[in-house]
Amino acid sequence: MSENSKKVVVWPQYIDSTLPRRLGRRLPKEYSVSRPTLDELVNACKKLGLEFEVDNDSKYCRTWYLGSTGRVIIYNSSLSKLKLLKTLAMTIKELRSSSK
Repeated sequence: MSENSKKVVVWPQYIDSTLPRRLGRRLPKEYSVSRPTLDELVNACKKLGLEFEVDNDSKYCRTWYLGSTGRVIIYNSSLSKLKLLKTLAMTIKELRSSSK
């Protein structure tokens, strides 16, 4: 990736409805998803056709003790970070409902 490209870092905790805002949730609960996994986040990025990279070894600093690891780095998104998070959460909800 070029160094001038716009990067957005997305942690699963940003869209986790089980976490309070002080532990990293960025969306209101009605838009959030219950306990999203890194794999679900990756599948949502693939479905949306985003250019992204997966970092499996990182831990989110506010919830490092929960044991969940990983983040997604999205490049060149035309959406704002908040709109991107809402879109990812809605896509994960769609993927969950279609797999049942």
